Amino acid sequence: MLFEKFKSQVPSNDELCRRVSGRILTGKTKEEIKGNFSNILDLMQNKIYEEYLKAQEKIGQETIDDRLQNTGRIEYNELDKFFLSISQSRKSRAGSAFEFIIREMLIRLEYPFSEQVVIGGAKPDYVLPSKQYFLEKPLDSILLTAKRTLRERWRQIVTEANKAYGYFLATIDKKVSQNQIKQASEHKVYLVVPISIKQSIEHYNTAYNVISFENFFENHLDPAMKRWKL
Repeated sequence: MLFEKFKSQVPSNDELCRRVSGRILTGKTKEEIKGNFSNILDLMQNKIYEEYLKAQEKIGQETIDDRLQNTGRIEYNELDKFFLSISQSRKSRAGSAFEFIIREMLIRLEYPFSEQVVIGGAKPDYVLPSKQYFLEKPLDSILLTAKRTLRERWRQIVTEANKAYGYFLATIDKKVSQNQIKQASEHKVYLVVPISIKQSIEHYNTAYNVISFENFFENHLDPAMKRWKL
């Protein structure tokens, strides 16, 4: 099928993410990354997307041309499914790229964390400073999950948030309602967003539990690091 051939030739998401992150982050100090996290996050997302679109156009056209050269025609239904699969894949890749960026910059900033930790049926992306520390002192730990958009994940997030004192949701979703933000507050959830999103949406800007990445580091994670003494 067309999409299988396209998928086998387009650069993997990890490959594109690593290429862009290496180009943008190499040579930057921890202070530079931390102080400009929002802008760097936006830049990395845009560059990863731009590179993918270039590859998508080139390889997509080559895939179609190759089929036409070999068979002389493409059925409409197959072409329709091809473009639908590409669209769905693009959305999935965007979410994975966002999660990759958050993880990569946490590593560059040398923040300790455990991944893939199951906590009472919940599975946050990161447990800081570690799974073992959380098991001993859950109220002094931080749970961090990265979700580009929330949509149907809201119930999952609330479930995870009830497992710890500090729960932080990194996102670039601009469509979280005022009521959802209030619900988040009731469940001890902070939304962590780029500065540009925080400042451009009125009910984000006035909500105390919607904070920028820079605020997250300065007022939550860095003070916790001092307590953890790691």
